[in-house]
Amino acid sequence: MRRTVAALLLILISGLLTSAYAESPPAPATAPLPGMMPPPPQPGELPDRHTFRVSPVEQVAPGLYRVGDIMINKNERTVSFPAEVNMDKGLLEYVLVRTGGKTHESLLRTRVEPYNLQVACLLLGIEGTSTPLAFQGAPETPKGDPVALSIHLPSGAPIKPEQWMVKTVDGVNRDLTDLRWVFTGSVVSSGRFAAQAEGSIIAVFHDPVAMVDNASAGGESDKIWFVKEGTVPPVGTPVTLVIRAIK
Repeated sequence: MRRTVAALLLILISGLLTSAYAESPPAPATAPLPGMMPPPPQPGELPDRHTFRVSPVEQVAPGLYRVGDIMINKNERTVSFPAEVNMDKGLLEYVLVRTGGKTHESLLRTRVEPYNLQVACLLLGIEGTSTPLAFQGAPETPKGDPVALSIHLPSGAPIKPEQWMVKTVDGVNRDLTDLRWVFTGSVVSSGRFAAQAEGSIIAVFHDPVAMVDNASAGGESDKIWFVKEGTVPPVGTPVTLVIRAIK
C-alpha cells in the first residue's frame, strides 16, 4: 500500500496528473482503501457554476509543498488552507464545506477543492478507512487516522473549532472541550469522489461523504450541535484552517 502511495505522489509531483479525464462506466459505491487516491471527478458531475481542476504539487522549500491554495508542512505534519466564517448562529452538521456545498449548516466554508485536499493529506501520510459508515447519522464511531483541527485568525492565538460550538443536552447548552476527529477520506460512489461532488469536508454529524468526521460521543445526532453565539467573528471573516496529523 505504501508503494502505491509513493508511486502516486511521484506522478503528481512530476506534473503528469492533469485535469483531463476520460469517461469511465459507473462503479458500485466503495471506499478508497487507506492511502489510495479517489478517482478523478467525471466530466459534468459538478455544477456549471463550479469549474474544477487538479492543482499540481509544487515544492516551495525543504519539507514545504503547495497544492493550489493548500500548504503542506511535512516537518510540522500539517495541512493548512484558507477558509472563512460561514455561520455565527444556528444548528450545525459540519465544521467545513466547500463553497457551493451545504453552507446552510456549516460553521466554515472554503474554496479549496476536496480532491486537492485529499492529495495534500495523502502527501502528509494521513490515511482514511476501508470500512466507512453505511449512511449519514450512522451510530458507529467513524474510523481513520486521528487528526487535530485548529482555526487561525488574522490576529490572536489559534483556537479549536469546538470553542465556537456548543452541544445541547436535555435542553441545556454545554461548552465543548476536546472533540476527537478522524480522517476517513470520504467514499467513492458511482465512480465519483463523493466529497468533491457534494463539497462536504469536515462533519460534526456523522457523514461518510465528508473527509474528516467527528469520533466523539453524539456524532450520530443532527440535533445537538450549535454555533456558540457571541464567540464567532462576523460571517465572511477570513481564517486559516489547519489539519495536523497525530499518528
